[in-house]
Amino acid sequence: MIAAHFDECDRVGKIILRPNRSWTWRSNTYFLGTLLSVSLIVATSLALRGYWMVLPFSALEMTALLACLYYCVRRTHEQEVLTFSVDELIVEKGHRAPERTYHFSRFFTRFHVEPATHPWYQDRIAVQMRDQRVEIGRFLTPEEKARLVSQLRLMVNRFR
Repeated sequence: MIAAHFDECDRVGKIILRPNRSWTWRSNTYFLGTLLSVSLIVATSLALRGYWMVLPFSALEMTALLACLYYCVRRTHEQEVLTFSVDELIVEKGHRAPERTYHFSRFFTRFHVEPATHPWYQDRIAVQMRDQRVEIGRFLTPEEKARLVSQLRLMVNRFR
């Protein structure tokens, strides 16, 4: 998802990039709760019949599922904020708050769109200033990347 805003009074522009989220956190907890309860019922019924070794493996399976689900949900909550001003471009990456911040001088900064090397791969968009290079929007779909390129062009043209 791409959200762009330009404030004419302050001459500051922002582009916010977020990946698509198919489910909310609440939907994921319902899904996980359903799987945990079904697994617990099956494992308990087998343990009562004498197959007690099912319990530790069921717990291990649910722990692995929880870890994978947490990892996937955390990746969908990434966010990149590009802040354009008259003098600089600031790229902030993180989840809840900026975890990494990159400062670029607007005069020396270039945007690079590298075409995909294979039809299965996607184009790459990067911000580069001298020897510092940061890839942006790696989680976007090809259509969203094309829209990002057009938004970047619009934002740069507003400062000319």
